[in-house]
Amino acid sequence: MITLTGRVAANGALVRTCAKRMTHNARFMSNTTRSAAAKETKVAASASGEQGQQQAMDWNTYFAFRRTRRNYERAFMAPCALVGLGGAGYYFAQKEFDPTPIFGMEQVVVYGFATVLAGVVGLGLGPVVGNAVFRTVNSKARPIMDVMDKEFFKHIVKNRADPSSNSVRNPVPDFYGEKIKSVSEYRAWLRKQREYRRKSQFYVGID
Repeated sequence: MITLTGRVAANGALVRTCAKRMTHNARFMSNTTRSAAAKETKVAASASGEQGQQQAMDWNTYFAFRRTRRNYERAFMAPCALVGLGGAGYYFAQKEFDPTPIFGMEQVVVYGFATVLAGVVGLGLGPVVGNAVFRTVNSKARPIMDVMDKEFFKHIVKNRADPSSNSVRNPVPDFYGEKIKSVSEYRAWLRKQREYRRKSQFYVGID
């Protein structure tokens, strides 16, 4: 009788131990599932947020940013040219005068050409500097602008006329779409491309 009671007690303890382990495993699996679900939710929310951010910019907003970027590029052309002229002029002014000709010309003439060339280089670098400043100031919109630039260029390549029939009488209207500043101007650009195709067929027929 005592042996039977001991066995029952041992079996009861084993059952309780198994029950505790099963409860612990169930809790662990539940916590793991919740953690995985939370991570998936965060990833989905992040992806939907990025997609919504990309879709938040319509074409009118894009063209407004495009105009602002062009203004930045133009605004930095003159300062960069002045920096080039001033820097080169100051450098050559500090050099000692030597009557020895350079490339068969007097040094003053060569220095003058070099100074002007430095100003031209600065003028060419102005849009690059302006674009860099624009991207820094509008860092949040930079990824969306890059996407919109690619999409806009795809539309331009798809809809622009074939330039093979370009001539003085029928020049290609804004081949790269640089003059487009709004949705209405883009529609006008499309009409000009269709008009160019029509005129091209007319002139080919005459030839």
